[in-house]
Amino acid sequence: MADRDSAGARRLAAPAALLRLARSPGTLRAVAAVLAAGAAVGWGFAALALHEHELTLRTADDWLGPLGTLFADASTPLTAWPGWAAATIIGLSAVRLRRGSVEPPAGRGSARALSAEQLRAGLRREYGAVRWALVAPALLTLADLSRLAVSGTAALLGVAGAGDGLVWMGTEVGGLVAATAALGIWVLSFREQLDQVGALPASRRAGRPDLPGH
Repeated sequence: MADRDSAGARRLAAPAALLRLARSPGTLRAVAAVLAAGAAVGWGFAALALHEHELTLRTADDWLGPLGTLFADASTPLTAWPGWAAATIIGLSAVRLRRGSVEPPAGRGSARALSAEQLRAGLRREYGAVRWALVAPALLTLADLSRLAVSGTAALLGVAGAGDGLVWMGTEVGGLVAATAALGIWVLSFREQLDQVGALPASRRAGRPDLPGH
């Protein structure tokens, strides 16, 4: 049982570390998770209400702006493909990163013009930046998952218009999940490169405050 609990804790520690929560107290992590889940659920209900409102306006032949049209249409092929395109691009980049050698930090010139410490410091800054960048798609994915869950449940309950574009909504959510996962793999691959050149502090490489097993 203890081994199982330890394994579960390690699995939860990886995403927490990527989302910059690994060093936060357990209470703060729990509060952040509850707030994120609450905001996502709130958005799911708000998006459904906006969809129904814009549908009512369209039925009454009122003019809808671009944003109103977007909510009235719900998910469509136009909103379903960007996540999958991003997942493909990021995934290919992650494969290239894993197979390639360490490149100098962007905007810092060639590796020959940098000292070893400058190279490591630049790589650490890039690592921090991409970890922050991972937060945005993770939150967007959570929000869209909630929208799908709320709309799907409402459709099962017979709420008018709730099932509009539900298949495309699922495709859209799948693309966002894939893109977020691909970006997470990219960040982990980048971190492995930092390990290879000794750019991370020894404590992080040992896996204590950061990702487990590294």
